Amino acid sequence: MSVRPARGDVLVATAAALALLPATCVVALGSLPAARAWALVALAALAHAAFVARRSATVLSHVLVALAVAGMLAVSGLYFLLPSALVFLLSVYACTAWGPRPLGLVTGVVGTAATVLRYRGDPSVAASPVGPSPWLLGVLLVALVLVAWAAGLLRRSQEQVRREALAGRERAEAEREERAERAVLAERARIAREMHDVVAHSLSVVVAQARVGRADPARAAQALAVVEETGREALRDMRGIVHVLRAEPTGTPVGAAAAVPMPTLRDVPDLVDRVRGAGRAVRVVESGAPVPLGPTAELAAFRTVQEALTNSARHAMPGSSTVVTLAWRDAGLHVEVADVPSSDDAGATRPAPGPDSAPASGAGLGLVGMRERIEAAGGTLEIRAGDAWTVAATVPTSNLASPRHVDGGP
Repeated sequence: MSVRPARGDVLVATAAALALLPATCVVALGSLPAARAWALVALAALAHAAFVARRSATVLSHVLVALAVAGMLAVSGLYFLLPSALVFLLSVYACTAWGPRPLGLVTGVVGTAATVLRYRGDPSVAASPVGPSPWLLGVLLVALVLVAWAAGLLRRSQEQVRREALAGRERAEAEREERAERAVLAERARIAREMHDVVAHSLSVVVAQARVGRADPARAAQALAVVEETGREALRDMRGIVHVLRAEPTGTPVGAAAAVPMPTLRDVPDLVDRVRGAGRAVRVVESGAPVPLGPTAELAAFRTVQEALTNSARHAMPGSSTVVTLAWRDAGLHVEVADVPSSDDAGATRPAPGPDSAPASGAGLGLVGMRERIEAAGGTLEIRAGDAWTVAATVPTSNLASPRHVDGGP
């Protein structure tokens, strides 16, 4: 609750004072001795002033109103039911709605009992032939207190429902923002993986072909042809990524994005041929009957082979070769890309490149991307170091795709 009363609270309290306090002053000054009349007016003014803070300082406000009305009861005699005494009922309502729930009812019942006792013990009441009986007055006052208390309970429940609805909307909004943020981060990671896979592999092939052309001018034309084809494919893939970045709000890519296919296991032979064209000895071993793989799993398997071959071309020892193993199983596909050292390198140990040993230029991100892709497809990835490094991944089956057979033998 705010310590300072709101403008609406001040306006309501002012309206109540303008409606009740003048009549109280007229009755008191016209019916009681001056000292008692002014004391009663002062107590009534105190009750109206305390009522201003009924929501900002609920308990204090209600206690002050109750004490002021009790003082009016003590000094007014026969005229204790003056108009300003109705502020007590309004305070019971406010205390129940915004303060401790039992306080308004307890003070209302106690105030009713005190009023009845004061009324019954007043000599002027006993001498008067007219007026209600004390018990009838007690029933009437209790009924008024209960009405004020019930109205306060209703307002309290309405406030609680409103707060819960507001909290629910805030939670829903926070969850939407969190989901959107996670989606953005996931998409950024996916695009980063795609860009790394496309650029790193293509540039590795281009650099290798440039070395071939420089070392053997007779093969320069062939090397340039491979560079041209690799650049064309890299450009196609980069266009697809750019179109994804410029997707419509509905998630549908604009332009020719839909026409840019993602690579599949059918593209492994072309991938292997490009690596071979760069001077790297690569052998493909496939076993088992192909089983269905989902699009995510198939793309993850292809990118794993691509990244592993790229790293092999970059970091393998001279004279070594690479073996790509595709083992189809009932549970999915096991992919393994392993360096096979030459006889001259037997016994030499070279750790696998990774994020901890990567240079500042960004090497090692491909291994992170491989792991993220495989885990997103529900598979596992293992990188082993020894005489030569090995990447082994397993991706599960899916009923969403048709079997793919790779014809990539030497």
